Amino acid sequence: MSFDARYSYSPAFKFFAYANAIAFGFSLMSLFFLFFARHALTATIYFFFFLHDLMMMSLVLSGLAAGTVIGMVARDGNGHTGWLKICDRFEKFCDKVTVSMALSYVAVVCLLVLTVMSAGKSRQI
Repeated sequence: MSFDARYSYSPAFKFFAYANAIAFGFSLMSLFFLFFARHALTATIYFFFFLHDLMMMSLVLSGLAAGTVIGMVARDGNGHTGWLKICDRFEKFCDKVTVSMALSYVAVVCLLVLTVMSAGKSRQI
Protein backbone atom coordinates (compact mmCIF):
# COMPACT_ATOMS: atom_id res chain seq x y z
CA MET A 1 0.00 0.00 0.00
CA SER A 2 1.36 3.41 -0.97
CA PHE A 3 0.62 6.67 0.82
CA ASP A 4 1.44 10.20 -0.19
CA ALA A 5 2.13 13.17 2.11
CA ARG A 6 2.12 16.75 0.83
CA TYR A 7 1.99 20.10 2.56
CA SER A 8 -1.09 21.01 0.51
CA TYR A 9 -3.12 18.33 2.28
CA SER A 10 -3.16 20.40 5.47
CA PRO A 11 -4.67 23.91 5.69
CA ALA A 12 -2.20 24.75 8.46
CA PHE A 13 0.79 23.87 6.28
CA LYS A 14 -0.75 25.82 3.38
CA PHE A 15 -1.11 28.85 5.64
CA PHE A 16 2.48 28.36 6.82
CA ALA A 17 3.79 28.27 3.24
CA TYR A 18 1.67 31.20 2.03
CA ALA A 19 2.55 33.32 5.07
CA ASN A 20 6.24 32.79 4.44
CA ALA A 21 5.84 33.53 0.72
CA ILE A 22 3.91 36.74 1.38
CA ALA A 23 6.40 37.90 4.00
CA PHE A 24 9.28 37.14 1.63
CA GLY A 25 7.67 39.07 -1.21
CA PHE A 26 6.88 42.14 0.86
CA SER A 27 10.28 42.08 2.56
CA LEU A 28 11.97 41.89 -0.83
CA MET A 29 9.94 44.89 -2.03
CA SER A 30 10.91 46.90 1.06
CA LEU A 31 14.56 45.93 0.55
CA PHE A 32 14.44 47.29 -3.01
CA PHE A 33 12.75 50.45 -1.75
CA LEU A 34 15.37 50.85 0.95
CA PHE A 35 18.19 50.28 -1.53
CA PHE A 36 16.95 52.71 -4.18
CA ALA A 37 15.55 55.42 -1.89
CA ARG A 38 18.11 55.41 0.91
CA HIS A 39 18.92 59.10 0.40
CA ALA A 40 15.32 60.11 1.17
CA LEU A 41 14.85 58.14 4.38
CA THR A 42 13.33 60.06 7.26
CA ALA A 43 12.12 59.06 10.70
CA THR A 44 8.57 58.83 9.33
CA ILE A 45 9.62 56.37 6.66
CA TYR A 46 11.46 54.33 9.29
CA PHE A 47 8.23 54.29 11.29
CA PHE A 48 6.46 52.77 8.28
CA PHE A 49 9.28 50.23 7.99
CA PHE A 50 8.71 49.46 11.67
CA LEU A 51 5.01 48.81 11.03
CA HIS A 52 5.87 46.73 7.96
CA ASP A 53 8.41 44.64 9.85
CA LEU A 54 5.99 44.17 12.74
CA MET A 55 3.23 42.95 10.39
CA MET A 56 5.59 40.60 8.53
CA MET A 57 6.92 39.19 11.79
CA SER A 58 3.37 38.65 13.04
CA LEU A 59 2.36 36.94 9.81
CA VAL A 60 5.36 34.59 9.81
CA LEU A 61 4.93 33.88 13.52
CA SER A 62 1.25 32.98 13.10
CA GLY A 63 2.03 30.68 10.17
CA LEU A 64 4.85 29.15 12.18
CA ALA A 65 2.56 28.52 15.14
CA ALA A 66 0.01 26.77 12.93
CA GLY A 67 2.66 24.65 11.23
CA THR A 68 4.36 23.77 14.50
CA VAL A 69 1.13 22.52 16.07
CA ILE A 70 0.32 20.27 13.13
CA GLY A 71 3.94 19.10 13.01
CA MET A 72 3.79 18.13 16.68
CA VAL A 73 0.59 16.18 16.10
CA ALA A 74 2.20 14.45 13.11
CA ARG A 75 5.28 13.58 15.16
CA ASP A 76 3.63 12.56 18.45
CA GLY A 77 -0.03 11.97 17.64
CA ASN A 78 -2.76 12.79 20.13
CA GLY A 79 -4.04 9.98 22.30
CA HIS A 80 -7.01 11.97 23.59
CA THR A 81 -8.52 12.41 20.14
CA GLY A 82 -7.27 9.19 18.59
CA TRP A 83 -4.95 10.88 16.07
CA LEU A 84 -2.06 8.60 15.27
CA LYS A 85 1.47 9.79 14.67
CA ILE A 86 2.51 9.65 11.03
CA CYS A 87 6.20 10.56 11.13
CA ASP A 88 7.15 6.91 11.55
CA ARG A 89 5.60 6.28 8.09
CA PHE A 90 6.57 9.55 6.37
CA GLU A 91 10.07 10.23 7.70
CA LYS A 92 11.25 12.19 4.66
CA PHE A 93 8.19 14.47 4.78
CA CYS A 94 8.59 15.07 8.52
CA ASP A 95 12.29 15.82 8.10
CA LYS A 96 11.48 18.47 5.47
CA VAL A 97 8.81 19.97 7.71
CA THR A 98 11.27 20.11 10.61
CA VAL A 99 13.89 21.90 8.51
CA SER A 100 11.35 24.40 7.18
CA MET A 101 10.09 25.11 10.69
CA ALA A 102 13.63 25.65 11.97
CA LEU A 103 14.41 28.05 9.13
CA SER A 104 11.19 29.93 9.81
CA TYR A 105 12.15 30.33 13.47
CA VAL A 106 15.41 31.89 12.24
CA ALA A 107 13.36 34.17 9.97
CA VAL A 108 11.19 35.28 12.91
CA VAL A 109 14.31 36.17 14.91
CA CYS A 110 15.68 38.14 11.93
CA LEU A 111 12.37 39.96 11.54
CA LEU A 112 12.37 40.71 15.27
CA VAL A 113 15.83 42.27 14.96
CA LEU A 114 14.65 44.31 11.96
CA THR A 115 11.59 45.45 13.91
CA VAL A 116 13.71 46.60 16.84
CA MET A 117 16.13 48.39 14.50
CA SER A 118 13.26 50.13 12.68
CA ALA A 119 11.72 51.15 16.00
CA GLY A 120 15.03 52.64 17.10
CA LYS A 121 15.41 54.63 13.87
CA SER A 122 11.81 55.86 14.00
CA ARG A 123 12.12 57.25 17.54
CA GLN A 124 13.27 60.54 16.11
CA ILE A 125 9.77 61.49 14.87
